Amino acid sequence: MAAVASHRPCAGLRQQRAGRAAHRSLPAFMSAVYDAASDDYYNVPGVETRVPFFGSTKAFRYPDPDDKNFSYMEKLVERLEKMGYRDGETMFGAPYDFRYAVAPVGRPSRVGSTFFRALKNLVERASRLNGGRPVIIFTHSYGGTLAHQFLIRRPLPWRRRFVRRFVPVAAPWGGLVLGMQVLLSGNNLALPFVDPLALRPEYRSLQSTLWPLPSPAVFGTAQPLVTTKSRNYSAGDVADFLDAIGLGDAVGPYESRVLPLFGELPAPLRVPVSCVVGVGVGTPERMVYPGDDFDVTPGVVVGDGDGLVNLASLVAVEKSWSRAGHFRMVKVPNVSHTGILMEDRALDIVIHEIKLAN
Repeated sequence: MAAVASHRPCAGLRQQRAGRAAHRSLPAFMSAVYDAASDDYYNVPGVETRVPFFGSTKAFRYPDPDDKNFSYMEKLVERLEKMGYRDGETMFGAPYDFRYAVAPVGRPSRVGSTFFRALKNLVERASRLNGGRPVIIFTHSYGGTLAHQFLIRRPLPWRRRFVRRFVPVAAPWGGLVLGMQVLLSGNNLALPFVDPLALRPEYRSLQSTLWPLPSPAVFGTAQPLVTTKSRNYSAGDVADFLDAIGLGDAVGPYESRVLPLFGELPAPLRVPVSCVVGVGVGTPERMVYPGDDFDVTPGVVVGDGDGLVNLASLVAVEKSWSRAGHFRMVKVPNVSHTGILMEDRALDIVIHEIKLAN
């Protein structure tokens, strides 16, 4: 059986299709607020959101179920159905509000904790509906790091009882260099007609924007990732970088809620794991600014990866998890971050890893 865990946004957040006016209606839905007193993130006052289809794979077929022009996970779901999996019976989905991220143990995380409780119940329910058999947990991208946090917080006997195999695809274990750049350029979340800069303030407000920042455990503290005329910024200088780009208010949450999770390499789960990653695609590994102005377009030094996640991050867990046993690292050449679930040759490899558990 398969339990699918990944961060999929609520359709109402993702698509406010009003042509060129979209950016005027989206921010109120998308923005989040960090409250230092409670040390947690919330919707802006007066806004309520929900993530539909929890427990079902409907949320994975299309970013917006009302607009079926694009999907990078539909092929995967269709292939699993051809193998005999059935939505709500042997195949389940765990969509997640992409704006939020969990906090370290002991710190408040209202949305994250609620999701983890629901995911635990879903895994146990999926097992119960299928004769008590353990489940396969499949994830893509940020869903991999999120699922790892879920699993590592469960007792080892629970993991070995309920998890037959964990299959993270394209997981950014140590963040990505573009995690720094997107804070400068903004992100239009694939919305048509919307300038990424128009959403930059809203994107910067989200808790999840801090998770992709490069980890010093993977990128080190000597390698420059962002260069200006007067300063180099490495993964060890992220706090200074946030301050330099006008995000000083994010330094506290970054140091208290992100670094404790990603300051070291992710711990082995001690259950069978198949990591599948794309390699051989040009991926930004350094941003070079001609002066000290971050509002100009930087030069880009390109290295290996999947076009979004750097190779060092994709394979960061390979050595330590291999030593723990029951681990496979599968590298698919010349395939991108989303192409790994869209191109048939890559999807064949992903499906093979799922079949290993059966």
